[in-house]
Amino acid sequence: MNAPPRLALVLGTNNAAKLREIRAVLADEPVDVISFADAGGSGELPEPGVTFEENASAKALEAAMRTGLLTLADDSGLEVEALDGRPGVLSARYGGPDVDDAERCRLLLAEMDGVPLAMRGAEFVCVLALAVPDGILATWEGRVAGVITEETRGEGGFGYDPIFLYPPAGMTFAEMTAEEKNAVSHRGRAVRELPEHLRDLGLI
Repeated sequence: MNAPPRLALVLGTNNAAKLREIRAVLADEPVDVISFADAGGSGELPEPGVTFEENASAKALEAAMRTGLLTLADDSGLEVEALDGRPGVLSARYGGPDVDDAERCRLLLAEMDGVPLAMRGAEFVCVLALAVPDGILATWEGRVAGVITEETRGEGGFGYDPIFLYPPAGMTFAEMTAEEKNAVSHRGRAVRELPEHLRDLGLI
């Protein structure tokens, strides 16, 4: 008996950590996630919007047009209650283009200095967009609530993971294993909805 055909899906990002996470979450699905570079894409993808959905859609559509293939793209970030939702869509550029993840965490902790625990609530947000070269097929989001720590904790993950405490686990995302993080993270939650969208579209 022949195995069912697998769907080729380009991931519209140059972020290797996101590629690893999404591949891990979809490991049991009939989907082969191809990196943007392996699909022939190159260069940066646009983030012209003021919302996660606008940016995810722009990246997905541009990557689909450059590769000619079905593409998934995400835009994600950290919304901090005490900072009126910042850094939000600017999460990856917080502090400037030459600042690395560790420095972004230090900058955010400095901005939160003295903020009491009860006001340190935050959410990680991930919006996914699915596109073909001539248009957007679907968009949806995943969210997870947490608390900004007072110091970095853990060596895993990337981005703001070392300062994002997930209260049910009592750990930051950077203290979790990849499997533990993917089970509860904003991106994990959003990606687990992908197969349903693909089935609704008759793609798998």
